[in-house]
Amino acid sequence: NNENEGSSINVIISPTHLRKKKKHKRSKSKDKHKKIEKAEGKKELRNKLIQEMLNSEKAHVLALDRVVDNYLNPIKETNILPTLTINEMFSNLELIRNWNKTFLSALETYLDCGDTFGHVFLEMIPLMRQLYTQYNENYEHAMQTYENAKKIPAFTNFLQTQGKEINETKNLLTYLYLPVQRMIAYDSLIKDILSLTPENHEDFLALNDAYQSLRDIQYHAEQRALQRKNIDKVIEIQNNLLIDEDTNTTIQLALPHRRYVYEGEVFRILGSGYGIKERYCFLFNDLFLCCKVKRKKFEIDFKEPLETLKVEEVPNTLEMKYIFRLTSSANEYLLSTPDKAHWIAFINQYKKELKLEKEEIANIPHNAIEESSRESLINKIIAWSKMNDAEQVLFEVQEYAAVLEKYKTINITPHTYNHGIL
Repeated sequence: NNENEGSSINVIISPTHLRKKKKHKRSKSKDKHKKIEKAEGKKELRNKLIQEMLNSEKAHVLALDRVVDNYLNPIKETNILPTLTINEMFSNLELIRNWNKTFLSALETYLDCGDTFGHVFLEMIPLMRQLYTQYNENYEHAMQTYENAKKIPAFTNFLQTQGKEINETKNLLTYLYLPVQRMIAYDSLIKDILSLTPENHEDFLALNDAYQSLRDIQYHAEQRALQRKNIDKVIEIQNNLLIDEDTNTTIQLALPHRRYVYEGEVFRILGSGYGIKERYCFLFNDLFLCCKVKRKKFEIDFKEPLETLKVEEVPNTLEMKYIFRLTSSANEYLLSTPDKAHWIAFINQYKKELKLEKEEIANIPHNAIEESSRESLINKIIAWSKMNDAEQVLFEVQEYAAVLEKYKTINITPHTYNHGIL
């Protein structure tokens, strides 16, 4: 209409559209409030967990004080146990207590300034790794030492008397578990706190690194404990081997590189009318050992290096089932056991690992092995000379020896043996 040219245009909006628009605004506002409430709720829960960690750390330090002051020190002073037994039972508990006291002090300082503490964990973790790994590795042996010590009347009387005097509800065994228990608690608490920490929070990266480091420590400690247990098993087998009456010697099983794998009863099938004989066999990562059982001890029947041993299934006969054959460079053995599948699988698995190790070393130029080993050893010796912890030095020497022993026992080339690794 020409009359309306230049005048304003009236837009008619339906009431339904207005209602939807208002409802949408209210919904967006409500969602925003929910997000804020959720964030505030997470922050509040995070702060509660941080406070729980601080409070539990204080309680942990007090508990460590009690075990040192009420048990370790009095036992030392009264000489009711030999020094070696005390060391085996309590391990490095005092050093762990000192670490926890230092950590608690640093944690309190950090939290007085805010809600960030990831960096204090990262700073303290290197020493924690060393202390906890050593304690965890010795823990099973410590428990056995404790049980053996309870057979000593003076020690048993001390535990009973001390428990009454200090009105103690926990026993010493519970206290000895404290360091192991605390590492589990750290893992759980840091994991939960990290899950409530926004990625843009100033402490997120440090906490994430600390959590990963804690997991690495636990894994490393568990592996070391298993390794220690495995070495103890090899030594136990070694100690149960009978001395050869002709040579007055026995095989040296306990070598740094050697690991126990499997064991069990088998029948050895002998030819030329000798029939079937009961045997007990052990499998190591580089050796197969077959023994006769005599007076709960083991007399070696035969032994073969795994690297040159071939294993294969043999069809059942009317007389025998579950047969497998071992063939070495010079001998052949027929064995029978319902467990033959495990024996065959393990032998093949560790033969393969030996082959891979040999190939890896063979691919490294000889001069590179020699020079890197020399340089590494020199650096190690310098580092050891600066360490105050004799036990840690011994442990690292033994670990390094295991590496060198592996090079020594794998026959790369005559050239390598002529020049040596070091």
